[in-house]
Amino acid sequence: MICFEIYSFRARFDAERFRAIPSDSERRLVPHTAAREPTMLARAPAAPIARARPPAPRARASVARAAPSDASAVVASRRVALALPLALAALDRSTARAADAPRVLVVGATGQTGALVVRELSRAGRARAIVAGARSAAKATKLGLDALPGVEILDGVDVTRGVDALALAFEGFDVVVVATGFVPGNPLKMNAAARAVDNEGVCAVADAAKRANVKRVVLISSILTNGPGFGAQDTAGYKITNAFGRVLEEKLVGENHLRASGVPWTIVRPAGLKTDAPKNPLVVTGEDVMTSGEISRELVARVMVEAAFDARAEGKVYEIAESGSFVGGDPAGAKTFALDSDPASWFA
Repeated sequence: MICFEIYSFRARFDAERFRAIPSDSERRLVPHTAAREPTMLARAPAAPIARARPPAPRARASVARAAPSDASAVVASRRVALALPLALAALDRSTARAADAPRVLVVGATGQTGALVVRELSRAGRARAIVAGARSAAKATKLGLDALPGVEILDGVDVTRGVDALALAFEGFDVVVVATGFVPGNPLKMNAAARAVDNEGVCAVADAAKRANVKRVVLISSILTNGPGFGAQDTAGYKITNAFGRVLEEKLVGENHLRASGVPWTIVRPAGLKTDAPKNPLVVTGEDVMTSGEISRELVARVMVEAAFDARAEGKVYEIAESGSFVGGDPAGAKTFALDSDPASWFA
């Protein structure tokens, strides 16, 4: 996801991509079906999963996204695809997870924050299925997401591919966590990139989630997204962050579409993101409060995961930062929680 970090007037821009992981050598190749559009995520028919003698490795789920002309390339690279429904069925048979626990898909799983969300989900062990959805196998392999307990990989998940492809990818999931964001580059193309990911991409996620009957979408956004709506358009944070492709304006369109989609949602707006571990208490406010601040990506991931499992977070916007990182002091009326506090108190 893209992250906007506001320093001194704490403005810093950070960004994330989402990628994918190749599947294990035991998987079967999914033949391409000519009837599918090239942008669709192909799925294989169900088949038994090959299991090794104890300790048995978990099957890794991957959905090939090759067009008909790409089939030979997939074979040549020895990438084996296993139908996602089959992988989820295998996870459902696990006695380690409650039958009523949600299946969670993380979109943008190879971004800096998205990868931390996947790791936190794995550590928490509260989901029946944890699937890292991303665009490319290479980056996720380097991140080691395939080695995390309980984590499966779904290849070819890209918010810019449209509603049809996303709806197919979302089938069978209860919660979709969206950790995507455009990557700044050519100044002449930044607005188009921001619109494609943070506006149109999030809108496509909302529409696809509605079609696939997803029970909750948890979206990472940014503080100051609605800056003009609460008189913060002239703050340094808003001006500097929005200078990157008018990204805050694009994010606001995506947020509003999600709210109106009919899909249950939670929006988390972190302050400026930093890569080091959290050091100070968590500060939480409602929407349209924070105009500066910083927060560890690790702490953001924890909040995202807790929000995904807490029904009280549904239909709410949370702005989060670490105490002591604000220009002019912590916001009045904000709730502050020690880092070792019970996460159940965060959404009370």
